[in-house]
Amino acid sequence: MKLLLFIASLFLLVLRVKCANILGVFPGPGYSQFILAEALMNEVVSRGHQVTVISPHTPKNAPPNYKTINTNEVIENTDGLDLFTLDRVNLFKSIMTTYAYGNAITENTLRNKEVQELLHSDEKFDLVIVEQFFNDAMKGFATHFNAPLVLFSSMGITEWNKHFMGNPVLPSINAICYTSYTNQMKFFQRIRNLAGTVFDYLYRNLMFYPVQKQYLETYFPKPIDFDQIVNNASLMLLNSHVTTSENTLLTYNMVEIGGFHVTQNPLDKDIQQYLDNASRGAILFSLGSNLRSSDLSNETLQAIFKVFAKIEQKVLWKFEADLPNKPDNVYISKWLKQRDILAHPNVKLFITHGGLLGTTEAIFNGVPMVGVPVYADQKMNMARANSVGIANVLSWQELTEETLFSAINETIYDPRFTKNAKELSSLMRDRVVQPLDLAMYWIEHTIRHKGFRFEGPTLKLYWFELYMLDIGCFVIITFVIFYWLMKSMFKFITNYKCNWYRKNDARKNRKKQE
Repeated sequence: MKLLLFIASLFLLVLRVKCANILGVFPGPGYSQFILAEALMNEVVSRGHQVTVISPHTPKNAPPNYKTINTNEVIENTDGLDLFTLDRVNLFKSIMTTYAYGNAITENTLRNKEVQELLHSDEKFDLVIVEQFFNDAMKGFATHFNAPLVLFSSMGITEWNKHFMGNPVLPSINAICYTSYTNQMKFFQRIRNLAGTVFDYLYRNLMFYPVQKQYLETYFPKPIDFDQIVNNASLMLLNSHVTTSENTLLTYNMVEIGGFHVTQNPLDKDIQQYLDNASRGAILFSLGSNLRSSDLSNETLQAIFKVFAKIEQKVLWKFEADLPNKPDNVYISKWLKQRDILAHPNVKLFITHGGLLGTTEAIFNGVPMVGVPVYADQKMNMARANSVGIANVLSWQELTEETLFSAINETIYDPRFTKNAKELSSLMRDRVVQPLDLAMYWIEHTIRHKGFRFEGPTLKLYWFELYMLDIGCFVIITFVIFYWLMKSMFKFITNYKCNWYRKNDARKNRKKQE
């Protein structure tokens, strides 16, 4: 009887959630972005769906229903950029550089031989998931395969993505990614933020979109209207949470799943033993998957060496080359399991570049940070972490032996940092629904309802209507006209009275003379 009930329940479940064929497009060359893509698509596969993933990276142990179209040339053709130089460029140059980077990723992905074979095949998909990363032409995959579109943002809500789902951009409280501002900006910060927001909007629409339109026309076999697809997603999944990104308004079709990739896996034996023996605590130092510590200047490295030699904690340092002169308390490795190391109870501090993955993993595990951000959203992430008291922040220009030593000691020994980090960890872990389950609910919801779109009203308005600039202009013009009419009327009445008095005086004078 129990066996029959089990079979009946399984049959009903299969009827409700049909096995779907899903295309995932995750073109970013950064391995950290792929960590997120792999976690999401592995969960999709575990639910019984068939997936095809376009990515520069291939998972090591992919299940049978996980197929990869490798676009390794994206890495080859975007490598070589000295990312540390981006810390020194101005706001407008940062914006232009990022869009150029997105164009390179888009073109190298779309012209890939296997991608072109897929586009010219008879393959059918029930859903297309595209990582939103300056690659708007890739939204054409959904239209080409006549499938609903889900966007995935490896970051939280930013000026790069919020407008696609109808979320208004408010420069007064929405700091752009390239700044180190929070939503509490001072007067001149708001001026700079407004200038950056306007420049980003103009550059995106006047320079970036025309190039993306050209890619759409060149690499897709069927004609697709770019203006129709750019804001046509049914859903956007955001890799954010209120503990990593500031509290913000979200439209119904934007769902936060930050922390979904954080799992606990066993450490390698040597790392486990190293951390277990760190009786006075340990520090993890990692600049992520795109930046390399080995590219730091010799002057900066020497300052870091001196600091590490003076502290009592052990240090795990992701360093991509041999380091013969390292201090005795430093353990180096070309790759470290960052999220698993941060979960070890002896890890007291995370020195980071401020990427959102590392920031999320540190908050999840209650580890305070010293941030040394470089580009993109890193400065904003660290500014937010600093504002809630879980991080000290330095720039590479001000990093010296003294400043780094002071930042490390204050963050470790001032109990406020650890206390605040533990409180945020508790908040992130306390979820009504686990983020991967939430993501899967909405992905399957989109499939079940054939891409039903909860369209925000802002998408139906022009930008000048949204911010009521037309009404402002109307009020100003009405006031100017009213002012002109009143001034003209006053002038007319004044002139009339003056003329009347002159004429009246003239009559009186004539009578006297008579």
